[in-house]
Amino acid sequence: MGEPLVSVIVPVYNVEAYLARCVASLRGQTYPDLEIILVDDGSADGSGLLCDSFAREDPRIRVIHQPNAGVSAARNAGLEAASGAYVCFVDGDDWAVETMAAEAAAAMEAGGWDLCAWGMNIVEEGAGPVYAGRWREELFRFAGPAARRRFLCRWVLPCRVGWSVYCRAFRREIIDRHGLRFDTACALFEDLDFLVRYIFCCQNLYYLPRPLYAYRQHSASAMHTNTLERQLAGMLRMVRRQEEGLRGSGFSEPFYLYGGTALAALLWSFTAREPAAEALARAVRSLKGSGDWDYLTAQARLADRAELRRWCGRRLGDQAGGLFRYVLTGDPTDYCRALAAQERFTALRAWKNRVLHGRRGEE
Repeated sequence: MGEPLVSVIVPVYNVEAYLARCVASLRGQTYPDLEIILVDDGSADGSGLLCDSFAREDPRIRVIHQPNAGVSAARNAGLEAASGAYVCFVDGDDWAVETMAAEAAAAMEAGGWDLCAWGMNIVEEGAGPVYAGRWREELFRFAGPAARRRFLCRWVLPCRVGWSVYCRAFRREIIDRHGLRFDTACALFEDLDFLVRYIFCCQNLYYLPRPLYAYRQHSASAMHTNTLERQLAGMLRMVRRQEEGLRGSGFSEPFYLYGGTALAALLWSFTAREPAAEALARAVRSLKGSGDWDYLTAQARLADRAELRRWCGRRLGDQAGGLFRYVLTGDPTDYCRALAAQERFTALRAWKNRVLHGRRGEE
C-alpha cells in the first residue's frame, strides 16, 4: 500500500512577489504523494498567471481561479477540490520546510492522530528568523467535552499551540464528515474559528516541536494592516457567531470561558505598547462601538472568577475576569494586577530559555 496523499491548499491573492518561493518549497517536499492546490482568489497582479505556469511544469499542481471572495472562500474552494487523506494549508507569501509533509504524515500515520501541529519561524523583513513554538513534544487526548474545553482555554486561546490553520495537518475525513468549512462572514480570525470547530470534532492532537513552516511578516500582512480596535471587534464578532452556532451542544458552555479568554489573550499581546490601563480603556472603547457590546456585557454578568481560573488557569483566567470586571464597572485594578503577574511569569520563562537553554522565541 502506498503512502497516503497529502493535499496542500494555498490561497493566492496578490502575492506575485512571494509566490515562486512558496510553490518551490512545496514542489521540493521530500514527501512523494502530494497534491498542491493553488486557489487564485481574483488576484489583480500576475499571481494567477504564475499559478498556471507552475501547473504546466508540475502535474501535482492544480489551479482554481475564482472571483475575489476572501481567504475563507479560497480555502473552502481548496477543500472542495482536495482528495488527500490529510490536508495542510500554506499561505501564498509563506513557505514550508522541505520535510513538512513527510514529518506530519509520518506522525499522524504512526500515532493515529486526528490533528498534528508544529512550530514556525517568523521571518521579518530585514531580520533573521525567530522560532515561535514549543520546545518539546506534546501529546493531547480528549476523553470528553471537559478535556476539550480545558485544552481550548489553556493551550489554543493563549496561543501556546497557535491560532492559525497553517502549521497544522488535518484529517480530511473529519472535515468532510462534519461539513467543516471556513466562515466567509469572518473578516478576521477565520482560521482560529475553523481550528476551534475542528477541535470540537476530533479526539487528539500531536505537537511536533520543530519549525516546519516559515511565516513571512511584512507590511501587507493582515495582522499588520488591522488595528487593535479592529482585531478586538473581529474577535468578539467571531466569538458571538460561534456561540450561536454551537448553542445547545453542551461542549462550549458556559461560553464566557471561551470569549473572555480569547479577548484577554489578544489584548495581552498589545499591552507592551502602552500602559495596561490605557490599553484596556482603548480596547473597551472600541468594543462599545462594535455592535456586539450588549452581548459582551451579558457574558460579563455571567462570568465567575472561580470557573475562569479552573478552566483557563490562574493567570489568564484572572485577566479574563479583570476584563469582564472593567466592562461592568470601569475599574481596571483586577486586570492590571493579573497582567502584571503574567508579565512576571513571561519574563522568568524568557530568562530560563535564554540563560539555561540558549533558546529564543516562545515555549
